[in-house]
Amino acid sequence: MRKSFMRVALLHLDLSGGPQSDNIKKLRQAIATAVQGGATWVITPETALQGYFFALNDGLQSDHGWTAAVKEFCRLAAEYRITLFLGCAEQDTLSENWYNSCLVIGPEGQIIGRHRKLRSHGDAEQWAAKGKVLTPVACAELTAGILICADSWYVNNAIGLKEQGAQVIIVPAAWPPGKCGPGDCWEACSRNTHLPVWVCNQTGNRERFDFSQAESVVIVQGKKALDYRGLEPAVLVFDWDFTEQRLVSKHFTILSPEAG
Repeated sequence: MRKSFMRVALLHLDLSGGPQSDNIKKLRQAIATAVQGGATWVITPETALQGYFFALNDGLQSDHGWTAAVKEFCRLAAEYRITLFLGCAEQDTLSENWYNSCLVIGPEGQIIGRHRKLRSHGDAEQWAAKGKVLTPVACAELTAGILICADSWYVNNAIGLKEQGAQVIIVPAAWPPGKCGPGDCWEACSRNTHLPVWVCNQTGNRERFDFSQAESVVIVQGKKALDYRGLEPAVLVFDWDFTEQRLVSKHFTILSPEAG
């Protein structure tokens, strides 16, 4: 591929029920699959590390194994030379508050930026303090604005990221369709910013939420260009021309997350 092309992988996995030890294995395997498929950017869903319902299932424990797990994924990012967007529950070392975060880990294995969710949602997120900063993260190919799940409901968040230089909006999500689903908020973010929106959702049929038809999508100029929904976990790969800011792929390349 020409140097202006980048290959992106969305890890559409069954992670919400955890436990963290199982999720680490799933993520490790799916990342290996994505790298074998040529991806240099790998995006995970919301709270991919511990699982969206981890606090309801296990309670909120000190550290919750977060530090060691993040170090492992930093090592993986460096080994594979990828930019990794890791959804996780993150504990701030100074305040000791917990946040629903997306960490951006660069190809040197360092955390180069983060977004902490601005809007917590329901019982499953009562553990999370609200983030207060909305700043894009400068990566090698593109400057990424990140909105975790319900943050993307508020179009002004996307507009604020665009005004600060974001070139793409990335949405790690745990958001099934239905009465309280996303509706057309991702399309609205794209329409109002003229930016692409890449949504990495998840699957799984659980007691509390049914993610089996949750969508992972690539939106360009306010319209869905690529979409995937289904009970089967998948690594969704597509190509993007970051010089011309255009989608190259006409469909997702769908890889089995167990193929790595």
